[in-house]
Amino acid sequence: MKRLFLNSMLLAALLLPAVPAMAQQPLPQELLQDKNFGRFLFPDSKVGWIKFRNDAPYRAKEIFSQQPELLGMKGGDELKLLRTRTDAAGINHYRFAQYYKGVRIELAEYLVHEKKGSVYLINGDFIPGLNLDVNVAVSPQRAIDVALETVPAQKYMWEDPVAEERFRLKKKDPNATLYPRPELLIVQKDPKGGQEASNYALAYRLAIFARVPRIAEYVYVDAKTGEIIRTRSLEISCNSGTVQTTYNGTQSVKTDYRTETCLYDDNESTQYFSVDDCNSNTPIYSWYSDNGIISNEDYLVCDNDNTWDATTGSTKMTMSTLWGVKKAYSYFFSEHAHEGFDGSGGLIDAFSNRLYYDDNDDEYCTNANYTNVIDNLNFGSGADCFPGTDDDYNTDDIIGHEFTHGVIEYAHFDALDYSGESGALNESFADIFGENVENYVEGSNDFLEADDKSDNAIRSFIDPNSYSDPDTYLGTNWVDVNSDADNGGVHTNSSVQNHMFYLLSEGGTGTNDLGIDYNVSGIGFDKASAIAWQAMMEYLDGSDGYIIARNAWIQSAIDLYGSCSQEVISVGQAWMAAGVTSYTGFNLGSVCGTYTSPIPVTIDGAEEVRNATIFFNDYLTTCTATINSPAIVSLSSGNVIQLFPGFTASNGCTFTALINECELSDYDPNNLRAGAESDDVHEGVVLNAESALSIYPNPASDDAVIGADLVTDQPVNLYITDATGKLRMSVIDNERLTDQKFVRNLHTGDLPSGIYVCILKSGGKIFTRKFMVQH
Repeated sequence: MKRLFLNSMLLAALLLPAVPAMAQQPLPQELLQDKNFGRFLFPDSKVGWIKFRNDAPYRAKEIFSQQPELLGMKGGDELKLLRTRTDAAGINHYRFAQYYKGVRIELAEYLVHEKKGSVYLINGDFIPGLNLDVNVAVSPQRAIDVALETVPAQKYMWEDPVAEERFRLKKKDPNATLYPRPELLIVQKDPKGGQEASNYALAYRLAIFARVPRIAEYVYVDAKTGEIIRTRSLEISCNSGTVQTTYNGTQSVKTDYRTETCLYDDNESTQYFSVDDCNSNTPIYSWYSDNGIISNEDYLVCDNDNTWDATTGSTKMTMSTLWGVKKAYSYFFSEHAHEGFDGSGGLIDAFSNRLYYDDNDDEYCTNANYTNVIDNLNFGSGADCFPGTDDDYNTDDIIGHEFTHGVIEYAHFDALDYSGESGALNESFADIFGENVENYVEGSNDFLEADDKSDNAIRSFIDPNSYSDPDTYLGTNWVDVNSDADNGGVHTNSSVQNHMFYLLSEGGTGTNDLGIDYNVSGIGFDKASAIAWQAMMEYLDGSDGYIIARNAWIQSAIDLYGSCSQEVISVGQAWMAAGVTSYTGFNLGSVCGTYTSPIPVTIDGAEEVRNATIFFNDYLTTCTATINSPAIVSLSSGNVIQLFPGFTASNGCTFTALINECELSDYDPNNLRAGAESDDVHEGVVLNAESALSIYPNPASDDAVIGADLVTDQPVNLYITDATGKLRMSVIDNERLTDQKFVRNLHTGDLPSGIYVCILKSGGKIFTRKFMVQH
């Protein structure tokens, strides 16, 4: 029995379903209070994740023109439809790109999801408040000159007629060329500087490719000044590792009988070549890179009777790659009806025996990578730099991993940006579908990336810590996403989603790095993979991080298996185990104090919400709660909302209460809550066991004070994250404090206006407090 108790002083209650809360900016107050529009919104919707009731009268193609204020669209702002996709559940997904005064904004996309003709969810990134002059002062030719001065080379790819021809074949465009074509965009000046309007500039983006030395980079040239804003590598690469190769034995392979120049033979001959063009829409060419042994060219390998004895290492590796890439292609086509990288086929080039260079320009071969734009798959020959041995980087899961990077590149108008948390997600999805390719080919998978090589795996889904990778968000081995190392730890931090995927598939119990006990009910590898595919293809955009990824997985599980299903609950459980929560949705919720701010507040509990003080998993005493105008407060519970005398909702406020039987879909740890998260009116910093962590003033401008009441003498970590979960400031780093009650000053003047989360970790406990910076 679900019970809802409202006292006689309750003036009004609007009962609406709830969605997974998302750490994003709140919707403007006037939208939530609008009598014609607000009633169609879920009360805890945020700008980045807005969900609509079933009776909402909006269609995907018109919603932004009908309600531009949803995203704060002003003059010059536009969202243009780029792509429409219908998934296996019959749901239509529309991907829009943001334009400003006719110029596209890189990595700014919004997705609209429509079921049975009605919009039920929109999500993505929108950059409001732009004020740019989009008239260029630098010509496209000058931008090319500046880019080439920045990236000099002995031989560029467009100077190679073979490379030019292959690029035209890949793009199915007789006029395509690798010569730089400046694309006018609005881009971030500093990828680590956030999505504030002040961090954007008008720029030309140019893709520069060279053969000698090997270069694949985007160069961004300021369209006003001609200065270089930044460069970005187009090599999406996997780190080296060591693993024993177990070859797939004798397999059937398709080749092409043709007249061509073969490896180490200057004369053309008619033989069987390392080309699988049985599917003319997606031919696969497997090349051997000579790397200067005779030349710096790439060659096909050949055989006179199509019985490939692989007597040489070059032939063995090149043909193994051909077979493996075809198997990866077959997996995506047969399991997801997705042909090639972009879903519609196209020529695929795979290169074996690739050389790589470290920061000191020293050569190494322990790597594999996908190069976007030109869509090349590259595989190194392992620690010995000798092809055809048992440490080659072309195992089934490595090939599947690199193939997935190509799929991700075309799934979004701007692929998941290869840095920070979005880059970690890019790597993780590649790992996940690498495991799927291994499972498809071999009939099982081991949750170890590249374990078939002789020098051991490079990552583990089961125990990431054993490979010095994190299994918990912001936990042990987490790499600062703002660091320069590995683009902000993309190959390390990826293990958080990998571990979540393993727990979702297989289930598990334990305690994570945050001291939180978990018990995940596994749903099986196939269901977990179906949810992963839906989340990757339909709900993520180029700059998303872990907080949004969690929402994407939950929504995908709802799409495929229903909102109250065990699959949805298990997704929430698995993300909680990996330390990723929305900082809402605890077992018990408490509404206490005085609420006056127009900033929306959501208080939820998987089991119950009361106007009573709370400490961890127990209610203490009844408290008073007053909601004054113009406050916006929502209560959500999976079972009970009970409001005792002392609760008042004043005229002019906006108050909603709802019973959501699927509250556990938002599964968050019981012991994260240290007290009511509210807009209580304080005279100063409150230090008591019921609040545990407080910030004053809230909102803050230039400075704030953090106060805490510790229940342990263990080392303390205190840090600030932004709304996307990105670490913005470390206040206390593993200090052992002598005073149980402490106060620390927090300088907020350098933080952009927005929502932040203060997180205190000590003695296996976590306390969180949301606060706002407003300049």
